[in-house]
Amino acid sequence: MSQKNILNLFLVFIVIALAAVIFYSEEKTTELERLTRTDPDDIVTITISHNKNETSLSRQLADNESEAHWNITQPVAIAANDFRINSILQLLNAPVHNRYRSSEIDLDKIGLLNPTTVIKLNNIKIAFGITNPATSLRFVRIGEAISTIEDVYFPLLSSNFSTLVSLNLLPANTLPFAGMEKLILLNQTITKDENGFWKSNISISADNINKVLDHWQHDQAFGVHQYLERKKLGEIFIYKSNPVETITYQITDTDPWLILARPEIGLEYHLDIEAYDNLISPY
Repeated sequence: MSQKNILNLFLVFIVIALAAVIFYSEEKTTELERLTRTDPDDIVTITISHNKNETSLSRQLADNESEAHWNITQPVAIAANDFRINSILQLLNAPVHNRYRSSEIDLDKIGLLNPTTVIKLNNIKIAFGITNPATSLRFVRIGEAISTIEDVYFPLLSSNFSTLVSLNLLPANTLPFAGMEKLILLNQTITKDENGFWKSNISISADNINKVLDHWQHDQAFGVHQYLERKKLGEIFIYKSNPVETITYQITDTDPWLILARPEIGLEYHLDIEAYDNLISPY
């Protein structure tokens, strides 16, 4: 074999070897290790502690047992915002950038000696420390393991519990019109007659009455916030039958948006001003 052919054969081997290296390099996963291997669907209870304030949640299956919803059980009993709770659950599988043993790092310096923010998902306890100023990654601790993760979970955990409340004005219910029996609005009272038909004490069509009930059942606030005391501009009363309860909303602002407040549970619901005619004073 000539020297030229030997050189060509050597080059072929080099090309094959390089191709193999590239192929196997691309095949090798670059995915980061996860904080835990727990399936978020396995979580049924959540407890969030922040600055000595505690929020507890529990998961409840829907009647058809095909879909689960979250409820806040402390500090008040109210439906939770499922989307935001599911976002928090992604913490379990958050990509980890670095891992350390607790003995390898100054826990006091990274805020994990006496953490002020801790979340417990079932029996998994995750403590939150400070962010690394150089990387903006958050230090978290599970047992003796210290990890750094993207700082996308802490804002929800450190906010007032209102951030986790459902945007719905009324609790979800399988009964028509969310189990409502009577509504006392600013300009009218809507009730059921002896035949089970809805009626108003003012002149308003049956279609418009049904629209009002539908708005109360399905309209959502664009934000739920911690209650702030303001001048009371009026009150709305919703009487429900399953369970039997009366929900009272105070109207505390109408400019630039509508605010419906529930001072007894420390919440207020912010809605677009267009909701005023649909919910408060319909015709």
